[in-house]
Amino acid sequence: MKNLQFTMSLFLILAALSLSCGGGQKEEGPITLTIWQTYNDEENALFQELVAEYQATHADVTIQDTRLPFMGAEPKILTALATRTTPDIARVDGSFVPKLATRNALMNLDDLGMADIKDDLLPVALSSCLANGVIYAMPEQVNGLCLFYNKALFRAAGLDPERPPRTWEEFIAFGKKLTDRQKGIFGFGMRNSLWWTFPFFNTFGAPFLSEDGTRCVLNGEKGVQAFQLKVDLYRKYKIEGGGWRAGGIRDDMGFQNGKYAMVFSGPWAVKGLQAAGIDFGVGLIPEGPAGTSTNVGGNDLVIFRSCQHPDKALNFLKFMASEAVQARWCNELGQIPVNIKAEKLLDFEQHPYLKVFVEQMKTAIPRPSIPDYDELENIMNPEMQAALDGTKSVQKALDDAVRRINQEVLGKSGS
Repeated sequence: MKNLQFTMSLFLILAALSLSCGGGQKEEGPITLTIWQTYNDEENALFQELVAEYQATHADVTIQDTRLPFMGAEPKILTALATRTTPDIARVDGSFVPKLATRNALMNLDDLGMADIKDDLLPVALSSCLANGVIYAMPEQVNGLCLFYNKALFRAAGLDPERPPRTWEEFIAFGKKLTDRQKGIFGFGMRNSLWWTFPFFNTFGAPFLSEDGTRCVLNGEKGVQAFQLKVDLYRKYKIEGGGWRAGGIRDDMGFQNGKYAMVFSGPWAVKGLQAAGIDFGVGLIPEGPAGTSTNVGGNDLVIFRSCQHPDKALNFLKFMASEAVQARWCNELGQIPVNIKAEKLLDFEQHPYLKVFVEQMKTAIPRPSIPDYDELENIMNPEMQAALDGTKSVQKALDDAVRRINQEVLGKSGS
């Protein structure tokens, strides 16, 4: 029934887009839209199907896509900007949008016309498309972290395999029961990076920036409490296995080989775990003083200012973010829809974990929308490492990181 629903919806979407395409532009005959995309093999196969279906109802539009390696896309785009050889459309990481917007490289999608789809988009997905309150991209994929746990290890520790920990207090208690150092089994395995630490900060209600967005304030009381918890999981409670350390067993590998009973991960991990035969469950990030929350990642579609047919380019972006396409995309690939209306078309029987991710995204908090987000990671990560190693206190590590961020990234003096 759901397959029929989104098949019919896709037909209606294509028909509507066909009628509306180019409404703000003079008809100029057949045109070609060039797209640089970074889909993996499975995603690319479905993308090619969708492009063919779109072209079948838009005879005046030819889509020419070039597939780029995900990690190599940003430098290639920056080079293209310098040489004025950008494509019409590109798929980019959400953190890259503010940098492109500040370089005046992107079309303002608000001006092109987002009113007919804006309210259908998941707010945290749309957040990555904004720079100074203006929409410069269309959300195309959204993700965030949830708690993955090994049901077999839960059973062995006398824990209910259908009930993951709901609070940080329970998380610590469960972690102690799950940890068997003689067998090399730990309750938790984690990564050390700012993005992977946001769930801690968010569940404590720790703001990264001041209310006016001009200063980093992560070294306040809530930020210190949040990161102290992460440090304590390793140093005080000894339930974390050092997955963040150089030479340590990385969290994803440790989870697959039964060394870590719990990890944070995203929907991208599910198929690999299923293929490996891991008996696992997915739960919400444990609640802190501010409740449960997570971080936000994902990819967006942007239109470069060099595009000669922006209305038609936006029409294709709306197609990719439409209810029907998002439902089909997420049911086939097991991902989280950026279109709220697509949620009712998700096959939760086939992808039961998606229900948890959809619920988690309701309390997700976007990362700071600044042009130099990568610099935040470059500054924060060594300081957090120092606290985890015990060479700095949590307060000192955050103070030093915040001072550098304010001076070197945000251009503010003091701490």
